Formats: sequence, C-alpha cells, structure tokens
Amino acid sequence: MFVRNAWYVAALSRDVNRQPMKSRLLGDTLVLYRKQTGEVVALRDRCPHRHAPLSLGTLVGDDIQCRYHGFRFDGAGGCTSIPGETIVPAAISVQRFAAVERHGLVWVWMGEPATADQALIPQWQWLEQPGFLSYYKEFTLDAPFQMIVDNLMDLTHVHFVHRLLGAGNFIHESEPMKTWEERDEVLFQRDLKGPQTSTDGRYVAIRGHYFSPSIVVTSGVPMREGSTELQAGPMSQVMHCLSPQTENSTHYFALKCWNVLTKPHEIAAMNHQNDVTLAEDKEMIEAQFASKLADELHTPEKLIRADRAAIMARRVYQRVLERETQPS
Repeated sequence: MFVRNAWYVAALSRDVNRQPMKSRLLGDTLVLYRKQTGEVVALRDRCPHRHAPLSLGTLVGDDIQCRYHGFRFDGAGGCTSIPGETIVPAAISVQRFAAVERHGLVWVWMGEPATADQALIPQWQWLEQPGFLSYYKEFTLDAPFQMIVDNLMDLTHVHFVHRLLGAGNFIHESEPMKTWEERDEVLFQRDLKGPQTSTDGRYVAIRGHYFSPSIVVTSGVPMREGSTELQAGPMSQVMHCLSPQTENSTHYFALKCWNVLTKPHEIAAMNHQNDVTLAEDKEMIEAQFASKLADELHTPEKLIRADRAAIMARRVYQRVLERETQPS
C-alpha cells in the first residue's frame, strides 16, 4: 500500500523535545525524542517486552525508559538495562528509523535505515531567502494522501473552493496547463493570462512539482509577457508534506514562504488566508472521501483534461510502489 523507502515528515522540529512524542506513519506508531545533544531519535513506539507504548515513558539520560516495567533502550533501539535482571538478551530491542531535520521539519525514513539518502529530501532555499517570511501548519485529514495530491495537482477548483485565495483567481479561464514528467517527478505550470493579466503584461505563473511518494511543491511567481525572468513582486512558495498515518488518514504539514508582506497586519492577514485556505481544502477532501465511501456501486470518476497532472502523479506513485514491492 505504501512506499517505505522514502522520507516522510513525522513532526515539526519545534514540537520534538525531551518529552517522548507519539507519531503515526504508514500504519506504524513511532516515538520521537531528542538526545541531550539535540539529535532526534525515532523508534517504534512499542516495548518488545509487553508491547507498552514507549511514548508513555520517560528519558533517563539519552535512554528511553518504558513506564510499564522499566526496560531502557538507547537511541539505536538496543536494550541497555532490565530492572532485576543481570543479563540483557540481545533479542530484546526496538526498531530504529533514520531521522533527520531539514527546513524546520523532522523527516523519518520508513525503510531500512542503511538505505536512507538525505539527498532525496527536496531543497528549500526560501527559508534563508532575504525578505521572505515563513508559515508552518499541521493538521490531520480523514482521507487518503492520494486524494490530497490530486487536489494539489489540480488548479481549477481554486476559484470555487477558496473564498479568499480564489476570489479573483479564474484559473479555469487561463491558458491551458503544461504538464511533464522528470524521473519519478511530475511538474506543471499554468500561466494566469486572461482576466488576471495586467495592462503592462504582468501575470502570475502557477507552478507545481510532485515528488513521489507524497510531497507537492506549489508556487505563484510574477512574470511578464515576452520575458522568462522572474519579476519583482509578491511571490509564494509552499511545500506540502503529506504523511500517511493509515490508509484513510493523513497528517498534513504545510510550509509556506512568501515575500513583500512585512507589516504586522499584512502578515496576520496572510496567515489568516493560509488557515482559511487549508481548512477549505480539508472540508472538501473529507466530504469527497466520505461520499466515495458511501457509494456502494463504486462509481468510477469521470476525469477531464484538467486532471492530467493528478493522473500523471498517480501513475508515477504506482510505478515507484511496484518497483519497491516487486524488485526485478
């Protein structure tokens, strides 16, 4: 069901501390905490003795101690002590997952730790870009992550779903979307030329980039007719990290960076727009999934040309999944 050899966001960096924290990924429950050095540890949230959640335990130095019988485990998952026992069997251990921090997010590799490649985490230069501000948001959707990818790869819903973001965005009336594939990634661009085009030839180019299995980057950048150079003006860059909790539940982490707006009331207004927009997507996607679950006839979707990017992303994901589960 899930691609395991990939990085998934398990938490915001600011939320992981010396208090053990539970996180759910791909049907597994993890416990996250920081060592005294600040390094993040990710272990399976289950003591091998009687299966008590380690997230209910406490830290003793850099070891996590099970609250049930006091077994202690180090950051590699090895058992370091058992109260009342002089010998610690080597078979008593907890599965460790590779974890790394990037962009203010805690990323966990759900496959074999030895295969974890940090180069596969998308680059994100916007956090250090002068004049740019950042916004973090996390929430859970009761829907499969693929449906959220579909939504992010589809621009024609913006005017109809989003009362603030979409008020003047008649994306469905702009130039057709260009869509292409590179390796296991899908990219698209749609130029908002039409009702939105200014008299001086300026327009906004909406861009999207799907990284298999479940990261989508979207952006809106100012452009001008006859030029391929970015223009001065408002620009937004958003990384959407979709972490499947279960088959039907997704932890959504959004990281947005934008420029120009620097006054407190403008920042507050933009944060409000971000909150409203994500809540509107959540409402629609959860309602859509509930409708699908209620359809006992399993009526197939009737897709159109504007769905091309979403369809390509689905196919790429299926290809990556098959390559992992059915190696040659």
